[in-house]
Amino acid sequence: MPHPRHEPVRRTFDGRCGYCGVDETAAGAELTVDHYRPRSEGGTDDADNLVYACPKCNQYKGDYWPSPEEEAAGYYVLHPLRHDRPLHWRENEITGSVEPLTPTGAFNIELLHLNRPPLVAHRLALRAADILRKRIRLLQEQVEQRDQAIQLLQEYIGLLTRFISGRSES
Repeated sequence: MPHPRHEPVRRTFDGRCGYCGVDETAAGAELTVDHYRPRSEGGTDDADNLVYACPKCNQYKGDYWPSPEEEAAGYYVLHPLRHDRPLHWRENEITGSVEPLTPTGAFNIELLHLNRPPLVAHRLALRAADILRKRIRLLQEQVEQRDQAIQLLQEYIGLLTRFISGRSES
């Protein structure tokens, strides 16, 4: 049975996992609702505590909640709407893996298994699709430029033809 706030949480996260970014199409189904702060640790069903999550991220995060010492050391899960994750990790566009920039980023990558092979393959597929879209756009621009050049040449030929015809009549 889905969480009672499933649809609003789904809309908030645009159908994507708040932790790894995979969307419902890639997952092959709707995702789940995760309690950022687990209920077992005092978490509530308030909107700011609910994260749309893929089953794997939900499984790997589980009921993790940092102790004050762990949190002070940076061992906490980054909240997708509260924390600026690009400060903590970046995607390697060549390998598709995410690389830590901070200890907190490294902790999240390890805890959530953000470099699991299917997720890396998904990132690489998205990157390849993006490159293909850009290539298609460039090719379309080239076709438009050639069409414009052909049109200008046809107009020029028409002008030359009229000019030559006008000279031969005189």
